[in-house]
Amino acid sequence: MAGFSFGDSYKLAGLAPGPEIIHLRHEPFEKLRRTIDPARAVELTRLYFGLPLPDGTDWFRDAFAETDPSFSMLDNEREAAVLAECLLRAALDDAKFFAALAPLTAAAGDNRSPAVRPEFLDEARQALHQASVDARHRTLLEPLQAAPSTKSTIAKAATELEAGGDWPKAADLFKRVSQEASQGTANLTLQVRTVLDPLVGEMGALREEVEMLWWYLGGWSRIVERPFSELQLAVAAVLAGLDLADLTNGHIGPAAAPAILQRVISVDRVPESKKKVTIKAAVDAFRGTIPDGVARNPSLSKIPDICPVLTAFMKARELGASPLWHSPYKRMALMAANASFQPLELALQAYREVLLLKAFQ
Repeated sequence: MAGFSFGDSYKLAGLAPGPEIIHLRHEPFEKLRRTIDPARAVELTRLYFGLPLPDGTDWFRDAFAETDPSFSMLDNEREAAVLAECLLRAALDDAKFFAALAPLTAAAGDNRSPAVRPEFLDEARQALHQASVDARHRTLLEPLQAAPSTKSTIAKAATELEAGGDWPKAADLFKRVSQEASQGTANLTLQVRTVLDPLVGEMGALREEVEMLWWYLGGWSRIVERPFSELQLAVAAVLAGLDLADLTNGHIGPAAAPAILQRVISVDRVPESKKKVTIKAAVDAFRGTIPDGVARNPSLSKIPDICPVLTAFMKARELGASPLWHSPYKRMALMAANASFQPLELALQAYREVLLLKAFQ
C-alpha cells in the first residue's frame, strides 16, 4: 500500500502518529496482507467495528510488535481499527472480494457503525459492484485457428534409413516420431483450451442467469415452496435473499442483485415494502419448524456476530419460539432481536450472509 494512502487513513481517523511510526507499520502490514483469507477478513472486520475477537488479537498485535515493541492493543484500539480497515482495503486491491462482503455483512444495514472511516463501506459496496460487472463482461471469442505444426524431418530420415538400413538410425527415427506426435498433440490441446475454457465459463454464467431469470419471473420461494407475495414481508425478504444467494455461483453475485430482490419482494405490496421490518418479525413469521435451508450452515457458528440474520433463525430453531431465543441470540450475535431493516436491506443482508459463508467452504 502506498505511503500516502497509509498516512491518509490515519489522518482521516484523527490520528497523527508521525512518519517514524508509519514507517514501522509497513513491513508487518505487508506480511499480514499476504495472509488474508476469509477467516482473517472476518477478524479484521471485527477490529474495524470494535467487536470482540473470540480467538484474541495476539496474531495482530504480535505482527506489529515485531517492528515496534511498544505496540499495544490496549492503548491502540483506534489505530488497530485503522490498520484493519487498511488491510481490508488492500485485500480488495488484491481481488479478495470477501474483504468487502465481511464488513458489509457486519454492518447489518444501519444497525452497526465502524470505529473509523465509515466511508469504506461505500468503497466496499462499489468494489463488489464493479467486480460483478467485470466478472460478467463478455468478449467475442475468435474461431479456433490451429497453428500449423513445424515442418517434419521424419520423411527425409525415413528415406535415408531405407537406403542405408542402419538400425541405430531406425531407433532414433522411431524416437523422433514419438516426440513429434507428442508435441503436436500438446500444442493442439493448448490451442483448443484457449477457446474451450472461456466457453465453459460462459456456459456457467449463462446457466446461472437463466436459473435466476426463471426464479425472478416465477416469484416462488424455493425454500418453503410458496409465492413470495403470500408471505409476510419480513420473511419474504429473508427467503428471497437466501434463494438468490443459492442460485449465485461464487461469492460475488450479479450487479443487479439489489434490483432483482427489490422486484421480488415488492410484488403486490409496493407501499408496504417501504416500511421497516425486524429480525424478530422474520423469525416469528414461521409458525412451525424453521426449514433446514434457512437455519443450517456448518460455517455459521464461526461468525454468528457477522451474520445476525441467519444466527437468529439458528437460535430460534434450537431454542424455540420468541422470546426464548432472544437473550441467547443477543449474546451470540451482539445484536438485539428487534434490530430493524428496510425490506430490501434485510433481503440483501441475508443474501450477503450466505455469500460470505460460501467463501468459507
